[in-house]
Amino acid sequence: MPNVDAGPLNALILHLYRDGREVPLGSFQAWAVEQLRSLVDFDSAWWGNATAHPPALHEVFLHNCDESILEAYPPFLDDDFFRAALVASPGMSVNMSDLTTRARYVRSALYRQLGRRFRIEWSLGTLLIEPTSSLYEFLTLWRHDGKRPFSEAERQTKELLMPHLVEIHRAVRLRHFLRVPGVFNREWAVADARGFLREASPAFISRVSALWPGWHGSALPEPLLASLRTGSAYVSPELALDVASCGHLRYLSARSDGALAQLSAREGEVATRYAQGETYSAIAASLSLSPATVRNHIAHCFRKLGVNNKAELVRRLADKG
Repeated sequence: MPNVDAGPLNALILHLYRDGREVPLGSFQAWAVEQLRSLVDFDSAWWGNATAHPPALHEVFLHNCDESILEAYPPFLDDDFFRAALVASPGMSVNMSDLTTRARYVRSALYRQLGRRFRIEWSLGTLLIEPTSSLYEFLTLWRHDGKRPFSEAERQTKELLMPHLVEIHRAVRLRHFLRVPGVFNREWAVADARGFLREASPAFISRVSALWPGWHGSALPEPLLASLRTGSAYVSPELALDVASCGHLRYLSARSDGALAQLSAREGEVATRYAQGETYSAIAASLSLSPATVRNHIAHCFRKLGVNNKAELVRRLADKG
């Protein structure tokens, strides 16, 4: 069995973690796929999420592939032997050449009506199960040359890399939505446009489970779905959630009744960073502001909250009453 060269593999993993966390969320998948190419050569790819029952694609990122595949593929879901192999072996990379011969594949309806059209001559894929939503997350690489199947060494390399690609993508997603840390956002969740949870804090899970005892935590409860679809806040006597959109994702955060509710979004962002020890210059650099503007925001926060120094600000922010 071929051995994977640990040196380049480890170097790429470190590169993904060190540099990938600074890549904007909307650009991450395109960036990560290009990094993967340094170890596994391919011509096109798709990376997305899917449900098993009923089988359906969710959000999909396409690399060098025509978007019409998203409409052309669904009729073949039940007959796709490659997808079936991925679902049967989560965590393992599947090489098409291990499943069928070239001659058999090109005679199949899958190839004649789909593979040939999108130049899918060989496939190498991996599927993982998301811990929060139980959605399938998959990344499949394609080659356009029928004479160049993927090798066993490439299969092993992709299998080792896939958990890291998924985890750094998750970290980038969390960094995007939680770039202003603080106690006021203990109850939060990230869901896709269909209402499937992608990330959620334990406090959010606990609160929603208490309010809807029959809820099991894959898709949001129906009352929250209505707010998600309209992008409007959910407000009830027991819970108030704001909903913010970012592409196909939605960020739900519990409203605070404490000090931060008295501040604008920008003032709250500056005050939280300042209370956590960041300097004027560091805050200015992070938020693309001038140090003078940061000073003005902090002065406004002091007046609004009735505090006179940093220590009082820290205590005031920590008090949710």
